[in-house]
Amino acid sequence: MTSMEDPPFPQGGRILEVGCGNGKTALALLSLGYEVTAVDISSGALEACRLYAPEAECVKASVSDLPFDDGTFDGAVLFHVMEHILPSELPVVSREIARVLRPGCSAIVRSFLSGDLKSEKGEPGAEGSVIRGNGIRYVYRDENSFKAMFPDGELISFSVSEEDTRFGGRRRRGEAVFRFPDTES
Repeated sequence: MTSMEDPPFPQGGRILEVGCGNGKTALALLSLGYEVTAVDISSGALEACRLYAPEAECVKASVSDLPFDDGTFDGAVLFHVMEHILPSELPVVSREIARVLRPGCSAIVRSFLSGDLKSEKGEPGAEGSVIRGNGIRYVYRDENSFKAMFPDGELISFSVSEEDTRFGGRRRRGEAVFRFPDTES
C-alpha cells in the first residue's frame, strides 16, 4: 500500500479527497502540509469531516459531477469510493478525475477486491454488484479490472494487501496510483 507519509503529490499542493467519510485521510493530508478539499455525497460524512479535519474545505458532491474548474488540483485520493461505482459509470468518473487534476498529476485509489470476506455477502445487483443489508451497493473487482478502472490515466503502481480480521475471514484491498496526462493531448 502507498504510504500516506510519502504520497505522489507536489509538496504543499491542493489535494482532492473524494469520499472523505469522517475526515481521517483529510486530516492526514493536512498534517503533511497539503491544502485539502474533501468531497462526499453524504451530508453526515461532511459534518463528521468538518469536526475531525476543520481546516479542510468540505463540499457536497458526486464523483461523477465535481463542481470544480478544470486543472484545480495537484492530486486526488479515492479511498473506498470506487467499490460503489458500477462498471458503466467508470468512464464518467475517470474523465471527471482527469478533468479536475492538473496535467501530470496523480490519484491514489484504494478499494476492496474480489475475494474480500464481504464480497459474497448481500443480494446480487446490477453489473455484478452486491447490495448489502444497509442498501449500499458494492462492486468487488478483480486485479485486472481494478488496474483498468481509469483508462484516462497511466497505471504507475498497483499492490494488493490481504489481512486476517479478528472475526475470521480476510480483507482484500487493491491500491493503485494513476497519473493523468494533459486531457488536451
